[in-house]
Amino acid sequence: MQHKLFRFHAVTAMWHSFWSESFLAIFIATFILVVPASAAMRFQERSLFIANNEPGATSSYTVAFRYMSPVVVGSVDLLFCVDPIPHHECVTPPGLNASNAVLSEQTGETGYSILSKSTNHIVLTRAPSMIQSSGSSYKFDNIVNPTDTSQSFSIRLRSHITTNATGEQTDFGSVKGQVSSGVQIATQVPPMLIFCVAEEVSENCTSTNDNNYKDMGELSERSTLLAQSQMAVGTNASGGFAITANGTPMSAGMNVIDSPTLPTESIQGTNQFGLNLVANDAPIVGSNPEGEWANAIPSPDYALANRYKYVSGDVVAYSPNVSLMKKFTVSYIVNSSKDLKAGVYSTTITYIVSGRF
Repeated sequence: MQHKLFRFHAVTAMWHSFWSESFLAIFIATFILVVPASAAMRFQERSLFIANNEPGATSSYTVAFRYMSPVVVGSVDLLFCVDPIPHHECVTPPGLNASNAVLSEQTGETGYSILSKSTNHIVLTRAPSMIQSSGSSYKFDNIVNPTDTSQSFSIRLRSHITTNATGEQTDFGSVKGQVSSGVQIATQVPPMLIFCVAEEVSENCTSTNDNNYKDMGELSERSTLLAQSQMAVGTNASGGFAITANGTPMSAGMNVIDSPTLPTESIQGTNQFGLNLVANDAPIVGSNPEGEWANAIPSPDYALANRYKYVSGDVVAYSPNVSLMKKFTVSYIVNSSKDLKAGVYSTTITYIVSGRF
């Protein structure tokens, strides 16, 4: 009988020990799993984007994070400090000023407005609502950057059930940033002005026939002497270009073949030296400008077909802005009267182009 009682006691002691340990294990496990659900949790996927990173610049700040606690939230506290650790003293980053901050954008958990703001503190508020969207971002405009480039700064974050960031926090965390003077990279397009003159030139001035002389033949009151030259020009000057024609009319010693000062038709039997920059059929000479740039044109007095003029220093072609490569053909006419004194009549016309940079 004693032996049986002993065995029974031994068995019950074993079960007693088993249930006590099991209960203890379950209790501990339950304790471990339940307590964190009611404690503050760290925000995840935290980030800070500063639109303009220059020290002292006024910029926008976008703070993003993922809420972790599935609870009601009525406010978010943002505290700007040098140190990110929540329980350490908060030293305001030198130069930072968030007192004029504006909440310009919000995504995810929305409905917030700024309840209060100061140099280094912003409180967002809303009607307390259950967290529905975990990933959220908040953009603040008009924040003045810190001026100290030697150290980073932080924004300490807390969420609260209350609407004024008081009471126990639900989630917390920090984001860090640092201002720095950017590396400046600059370049420029060099001023460009391309110009060539000859009897014949290519539109892009890559070649000419290298001839700058023309024998027009023998003067006669019954004929009009003709000649042509060409010039091409291009510039990236914002004000375009201007080409002037310079030189005296045709002369032999003291004898001069006059040039009309207004566009005039060719008249045989008169002393007349003139030019224009378009195609003519009375007489047949010249060509219209060639090239895609429609803003490069002959000056009005030199753009009339069958009308000729020459005044030294006149602008004969121009563009009001950028014009890359245009070719002009200059037509020359010479008429003479029957009483023109004998001699070899000649002139040199010099074309000068100026870029209006």
